[in-house]
Amino acid sequence: MYEKHFGLNRRPFAPTPDTALYYPATSHESAIVALTRGMAEDESIVLLTSEAGLGKTLVGYTLLERMPENVVNAFLTNCHLSDRSALLQAILYDLGLPFDQGTEQTLRLRLTDQLLKTCSERKRTILVIDEAHLLHADLLEELRLLANLEAGGNKAIQIVLLAQPSIVTTLRQPGLESLQQRIAVRPVLHRLEVEEAYDYLLHHVRLAGGKPEKIFDDTALETIARGAQGIPRCLNQAAHQAMVLAAEGELAKVDAEAALEALAQLGLSAGDEAETDAEGHPSIQRFQQSA
Repeated sequence: MYEKHFGLNRRPFAPTPDTALYYPATSHESAIVALTRGMAEDESIVLLTSEAGLGKTLVGYTLLERMPENVVNAFLTNCHLSDRSALLQAILYDLGLPFDQGTEQTLRLRLTDQLLKTCSERKRTILVIDEAHLLHADLLEELRLLANLEAGGNKAIQIVLLAQPSIVTTLRQPGLESLQQRIAVRPVLHRLEVEEAYDYLLHHVRLAGGKPEKIFDDTALETIARGAQGIPRCLNQAAHQAMVLAAEGELAKVDAEAALEALAQLGLSAGDEAETDAEGHPSIQRFQQSA
């Protein structure tokens, strides 16, 4: 689209999670450390929560990439599941096992048998469930029962829940006390500070083979960093749209006007708190020092 115009090897701001573009933000790295520690300490279920767009899914994929080789993993991305059979089928499917025939109990036994077999081979199975806030109480209870499986004193499966904060309300429902008590590891992702959002933009342009100073005006970078309100998804969308607008206008660089227009198209604003210089442009001095 605009890669040739700006001399890039690839699109720098991808619309879907890509571990090759992972930015080690402080909050994200802290979450991965906490989740990894939970896995190493044999926690059966851990929970990562955050607002939408902060990178839960990307953290989940990055966590699995950092797991040792003796880990078998499944990653459920769709939690619009009607009942326990649908949940069991989804897990079996992602593990590459037969999933389309049998009663609920048959599916459960099939999965149990595989998990115990894998465990007996000194391998761990890690199940990551994205958008886990969409699971109703009955499905969460099924996961708790699965997490009880052990073989030779080792956990047969460990479960990572990635969810929006509303899951906390679900976990307080009657009947889920045991699950609530079991989740001891609960990191939370936070929005990026403006300085980190600015560096996030630089990081992605560099990974795409570009030199940020030749592609973005400093004022455009800070405008986007502030306007995206610390949300990585919004940073990606705003930066991408600003580059589209600049390329369409045959600009050599993305300028502040393109950045503001991109934010406006996304229903965002540069933010009233943005610092300005004597000419009314966003202040960039402290970002230049950290970049």
